[in-house]
Amino acid sequence: MMVAANGHADPRELQALEELEAFSRLGVPRHAFEVMVQECLEGAGIGLAASSWLHARDQAHVDRLLDAVTDPQERLLVCRLGAAVMMADGCLSWDERLVFDHALARWHISRSMLTQAILHDRTPAAGRHARPLAARPVAS
Repeated sequence: MMVAANGHADPRELQALEELEAFSRLGVPRHAFEVMVQECLEGAGIGLAASSWLHARDQAHVDRLLDAVTDPQERLLVCRLGAAVMMADGCLSWDERLVFDHALARWHISRSMLTQAILHDRTPAAGRHARPLAARPVAS
């Protein structure tokens, strides 16, 4: 959902996930992941930027996706990868941040926990995708 939150899937986002070995870490082949992104785009992704909050329909869609991840470590990994996705195109959009912040809140993941996950990521590309979220401007 974080890839689709701003209404399109940027190739740089998928490249960042590839570099972080996200598909194998999540146990989802890249093609299957791309199909899921397309489904998210068709579901809620395109309309998220229309307001500064998640509408009930969009929130229900996002919550269904979030609730499918039940393991706390997998949730932290998804947020860690989501942070990399948001930074991949050099522009942090409001809708990406909206979905991301909702995931953190729903899963009770603090920024500190996320920072630790990023800092302790041992994949070869982790350093390239480890910039803190707070240091990035939010695009309007």
